[in-house]
This record gives sequence, C-alpha cells and structure tokens, in this order.
Amino acid sequence: MSKLSFRDLFKRETLEREQVSAPRPDDIREQPFIPGDPFPDFELDSRLADSEQAVILFVSLTCSSCIDLLPELGSFSDRFDGLLVLVSSGLQEENEELARYYDYPFAVHTMEENIYKAKFGLEATPAAILLEKGLMTQRFTIQHIGHLYEQSGIQKNRT
Repeated sequence: MSKLSFRDLFKRETLEREQVSAPRPDDIREQPFIPGDPFPDFELDSRLADSEQAVILFVSLTCSSCIDLLPELGSFSDRFDGLLVLVSSGLQEENEELARYYDYPFAVHTMEENIYKAKFGLEATPAAILLEKGLMTQRFTIQHIGHLYEQSGIQKNRT
C-alpha cells in the first residue's frame, strides 16, 4: 500500500490530490432502504442482478474496523455460496495490492467513501448489503466478522 510520511501528508500537492469530490446528484439515494427494492447499481457488477445470493461489502481504508476485517474476508468468501463483491475507498493501486496480498477470489472495486455512503444510504463502515436475485434483503453496519457471518446466515466454524 502506498505510504506517506507524516510530513508528506500535509504537503500542498498531497492535500490537493486527496481532496474528496462531492457526490453527483444521481449518486445520492433519495429513498430510504426498503427490503425487496432492486439494488441501485448493477453497473458495479452486472452479475449482481442474476445472482441467487450476493453480499456487497463496503470498507474504508481509513477505518480501523474495516482494516481488521480485511484478513477475514478470504475465509468468509470460502464459506459463502453466493457472489461476494468488495467496494473500497482505497486508490485503484491500493485495492489491486490489497486483492493480491490477501489473494481474494472476489472482485474489489474502487469508489470514494462519500459517494458509496450517499449512493447506498450507508451510515458507517464497514457495511454490507445483502441481495437475493438482485433485490436488497438487508443493509447493516458490520460490528465484527462474526456479525457478518450471522447476518449472512453462515456458521463461522463450519468445516
């Protein structure tokens, strides 16, 4: 992952590069989450529309709870029978390195945190949206890896 020294963090070029853009009006979810609604962004991964079960995970690389969750996602993926998609606030290069480092067998997409929070109505990270055949069944903030297993209907210690 790219690292900056403390001094570099506050250089003008770094601050300008790291500026967060505001979500576009069409990126903002105007309606509250309603179970049974279609997922609002099949462009993220077209397989989401047809998958029997899918979990979309949202993480921020500035969130310690999210970072603690990252090493656990490979095992979760092995136990989950549906489609798993990870959306990360990291830069494209950081996300590619993340996928390589943890040897993720699932897609890792790049999206700014403020955009995915607005677009999907998320309050905090890490978060998940569960789908069945393209319809949202649940949205929640992940408390810990056991919580993700529980909400997804998977026994964590299954062999």
